[in-house]
Amino acid sequence: MRLIRSEFASVRRHRDLVLDFAPGVTVIGGANESGKSSLVEALHRTLFVRAASSGTAAQDLRSQLHAGHPQIKVEFETSEQHWTLLKRFSGPSGTTQLEAKGQAALIGSAAEDQLAHLLGVDEILNSRQVNKTLPSRWAHLWVKQGESGRDLLSLSDDHYDLNNLIECLEQKAEQSLQSPLDQRVHSQLERLVSESLSSRGVRQQSELWKRQEALQAAKERHTEKLEQLQDFELSCEELDRVEDKLRNLELERLPELRQQRQRLLQLQEAFQQLKPLTLQQQQLERNCATLRKLSADSTACRHNLAGLERELQTLETTCNVESNQIKEAQQRSADLEQQRQALEEQGLLLRQRKDRDELQQRLEGLSRQHEERQRLTAQHQRLTAAFNSIEGGTAKDLQQLNKTQEELRAIAIRIESMASTVLVESADQTIAIDGSQLKEGESCEQAGVFHIVVGEHVRLQISPGEGTGLSSLKKTEQSLQSALKAGLKLWKANSLEEAQQRSEQRNLLLQQQALIKAQLSQLVPPTGQQVPNLEELRLQLDVLNQGLPTKELKPDSDHEKELDQCRTQYRKLKDESETHQKNIRLLEIHHAAQQKQWQQKNLQQERLKAEQKQRINQHQLLEQEVGSQEQLSQLIETLTSQQRRLEVHIQDLQQPNPTPQHVDPKAELEALDRLEHQLTEQRHELGIQRGALLERCDSLGQADLHSAVAEASAKLDLATQAEQQEALLIRARSHLLQRFEQARSDLSQRYSNPLKRNINLVLQPLLANPNDGCSLSYDPKDGLQELGLQREGTLFTFNQLSGGMKEQLNAALRIAIAETLKERHGGCLPLLFDDAFTNTDAQRLKGVLGMLKLAVSKGLQIVVLSCDPEPYKSIADKVIMID
Repeated sequence: MRLIRSEFASVRRHRDLVLDFAPGVTVIGGANESGKSSLVEALHRTLFVRAASSGTAAQDLRSQLHAGHPQIKVEFETSEQHWTLLKRFSGPSGTTQLEAKGQAALIGSAAEDQLAHLLGVDEILNSRQVNKTLPSRWAHLWVKQGESGRDLLSLSDDHYDLNNLIECLEQKAEQSLQSPLDQRVHSQLERLVSESLSSRGVRQQSELWKRQEALQAAKERHTEKLEQLQDFELSCEELDRVEDKLRNLELERLPELRQQRQRLLQLQEAFQQLKPLTLQQQQLERNCATLRKLSADSTACRHNLAGLERELQTLETTCNVESNQIKEAQQRSADLEQQRQALEEQGLLLRQRKDRDELQQRLEGLSRQHEERQRLTAQHQRLTAAFNSIEGGTAKDLQQLNKTQEELRAIAIRIESMASTVLVESADQTIAIDGSQLKEGESCEQAGVFHIVVGEHVRLQISPGEGTGLSSLKKTEQSLQSALKAGLKLWKANSLEEAQQRSEQRNLLLQQQALIKAQLSQLVPPTGQQVPNLEELRLQLDVLNQGLPTKELKPDSDHEKELDQCRTQYRKLKDESETHQKNIRLLEIHHAAQQKQWQQKNLQQERLKAEQKQRINQHQLLEQEVGSQEQLSQLIETLTSQQRRLEVHIQDLQQPNPTPQHVDPKAELEALDRLEHQLTEQRHELGIQRGALLERCDSLGQADLHSAVAEASAKLDLATQAEQQEALLIRARSHLLQRFEQARSDLSQRYSNPLKRNINLVLQPLLANPNDGCSLSYDPKDGLQELGLQREGTLFTFNQLSGGMKEQLNAALRIAIAETLKERHGGCLPLLFDDAFTNTDAQRLKGVLGMLKLAVSKGLQIVVLSCDPEPYKSIADKVIMID
C-alpha cells in the first residue's frame, strides 16, 4: 500500500489542504501548532475508524475555526490498483465511499469492509472501540509525536501485528516450523488440555472436575459417617461419665455435706458461748490494765513534780542574779552616755572655734586678693592708655614697610648701575648738559635721562639703559617711595628706624598687659565658681564670735589637735558604749529566756498537779465500780478456765476439717448451703443430660455405623483412584503440550533471525563496529520481547539506552517489520515519523537519513513530519511546507 494524495476539509486548523505524497521520501515541515500532528491523526482515523462513529471519534477532528463537518479524501494504491477513499465524519450520518479505478464505488459498510480487507485488519473500528483499539492500529508503521522513545515490543502484540509478522517470518524461515501432523497433534493436545484446564484452574463440567466433585462428595460422605460413629462413641462415654457423677453425688457428696452441716451447727453454738466470755475477759483485762497504768502514771508524776520543784528554785535564783547584773549594766550605760554627751558638746565647741579661725583666715586672704586685683587692674588700665597713645600699625604693617624699604634700595642700586659718563674730546661749538656747559677735555657723570645741547640748533636726549627697562625701574621706584611715605605716615614717623622704635614700645606694652592679665586670671575664681561676698563672710564671722564665750574670742591654742583628741576619746567611748549595750542586750535576752523557761516549768508543774489529782480521782472511782486489782485478777482466772474448756470442745469439733478461729461458722454454713444447692442443681442437670444421652445413643445405635463407615471408605478409595487417574492423564497431556511448545520456541529462532538481520542491516549506518547489533527474543505466548542493543560485547536493554538511541532503534525495528510485512500489502507500506528524532544529534541524524534512504531502496514509502525540515531535504523526493 502506497499513499498518493490526501485532501482535508474542515479538519481542526485546516479548512482546505491538499497533500501529494512522493513514492519515496515526503517531508512535511511547519512551525509548532501549525497542524502537522492533526494531519497524522486525521489520516489515521480515516483509515481505521468508521465515518458513522459518534462521540470523540468524530468530534476530535471537528474544526473550531471553520464551518462544516470534517471530510478527508485519501488516494492510495495496492496490488497495482488505484483506490480512492472518501469519508465525511458527521456522527451517525457519516458517509464512506471507496472506489477502485475503473470499478463501481462501494458505499457504507461494504466500503468499510473492503477497506479492512485492504489494510489487513479484522474490521474498521466503531466509536466504542476507538479508545481501546485505535492506538494499536499501525503502531508499528506510524510513529506519532511523543511515542518515538517507547519500546514497541513492550506493548501488546496487536501494536506490531504479531500474527501476520509470524506468518511472514515462517515463510522466510530456512525450513518449515512444523509438519501438518505436528500441527494436528498440537491442536488436539491444546483442545484436550483446554477442555480440562483454564487459566484459573480446572475447568467446570470437565471430566477431571466431575472426578474431583465425586471425590469431594465421597470425602464428605466418609467424614459424615466417621463423625456419626465418633458421635455415638462419645455419647456412650459421656453417658458413663454422667452416671458416675450422679452416683458420686448421691452416695458421697450429699451425705458428707449433711455431716459437715451438723458439725458446723455445733461449732457455731460453741463460738456463740465463747464470744461473751471473751468479751467479758477483755473488759476485765482492760480495767485491770487501766488501774495499773493509773498507778504507774501517778508514781511517775510524783517524781516529775519533785524534779520540777528543784528546777524552779534553781531558775528563780539565776533570774535574780541576772536582774541585778542588768541593773548595774544599765547604770554603767547611763554614765557612759553622759560622758559621750559631754564629749559631743566639747567637740561641737572646738569645731565652731576651728570654723571661726578658718573663716577669719579665708576673709583675710580674700581681702588681700581683692586689693591685689584692684592694683593689677589699675596698672593694666595705665598700660592700655600708654599703648593707645603710641600710634602705629601692626607688626605686619611694619614688616611690609621694611620690605618696601629693601625693594627701594634695590631699585636705586640698579638705577645707579646704569649711570653714563660724557667726555668732550674736541668741539667747535658750545656743549651744555642739562644747562651746564662742558669745554673741550672736560667730563661729567649723569644718571638717568639727561639732555645735551650742541650749539644753537642741536638738542639731544640721552636715556641710559633704555633698552634694559630703565623707565619701568623709575616707575617702580616712584611707587615704592609713595608706599614708603604712606607707611611712615601710618606710624607718624619720619624714618623707618623711628617706626621700628615705636613698634618695639608697643610690643613691650603688650607683653606687660599679657603678664598682668595672667596675674589677674590667677586671682579670678574658676568658671562656675561663685565669687564669695566679703560682707557675707564678715557677717558669718560675727555670728560665730557671738556663739562662742567671750574669753575664747581670741584663740591661743591648737584647736585642730584638741579636736582630734576629742574625736579619739569620743570614738573610744562610743565603742565602749556599743559593746556595753550589746552585753546588756545579751543579758536581757538570756534573762528573758530564763524567765520564759521558769514560766514554762511553772505551768508544767501546775498541769502535772492537776493531772495527778485527776488520776487519783479516776483510780478511786474505778475501784468503786469494778473492784480492786486482786478482785479483777480472780475474775479473769475464772473466765480463762471457762474459755479453755470451750476451746478444747471447738478443737474437737474441728478435728475432721480444721478451721481457723478467725473463720465465721455462719459464713461457712451459708457457703455450705450454696454448695448443697449447686449440687442439687447439678444432679438435676445430670439427670437431664443422662436422659438426652440415652435417647441419642438409642437413635444412633439403630443403624450399623461401622458397616456404613467401611462402605464410605471403599467408595472414597474408588473416587480417589478415578481422580488420580484423570489428573495423571491431564498432567501427561499438559507435559506433552509443554514439550511441543518448547520445541516450537526453539524453532522460532529460525524465523526471528531474518528480523534481527533486517534490523542490523538498517542500523549499519549508525554502528561503527560490524559485530554490534540488536538483540530480541521470541516467546510463543508473549511474542517478541527483550529488545536491546549489543555493543562492544555488552548487552544494553532498551531502558538503558539514551533517548536518541531509543528513537533510532525503534525506527530500525519499524523499518524491518515493514519490510517483512510489505508483501502482504502489495509490496509497499507507508512509514510515518512525526517529530520522531527530536533527541537525535546532528551527527547521528546523518545515519538516520541513511536508514530512511535504505528503507526507500527496499520499496517502502517514508513520510517525515518535522518543525525543522532542513536536515531531511537532502533525501526528500518532495517537500511540503504548511503555513
